[in-house]
Amino acid sequence: MSSASYGVALIFLAAGCALGWYANRAYASHGDVKSTKAKIPGYRKSRQHNGMITIVLALVIVVVVFDLLRPHG
Repeated sequence: MSSASYGVALIFLAAGCALGWYANRAYASHGDVKSTKAKIPGYRKSRQHNGMITIVLALVIVVVVFDLLRPHG
């Protein structure tokens, strides 16, 4: 494995961790409303913000993976 592939793997690891973090926050804010409102400041704003970031990150990761899998040349 070349050093460039280590860099790509590290970038995808970081993107996957960020995607998981925002997806978890969006899922949690859609869960039990009574207990979640007290835990997450800016409840409704947080729910929309984390959901949008999750969708954007997922789309970016899908586009990059398809570009890496497509043969170039």
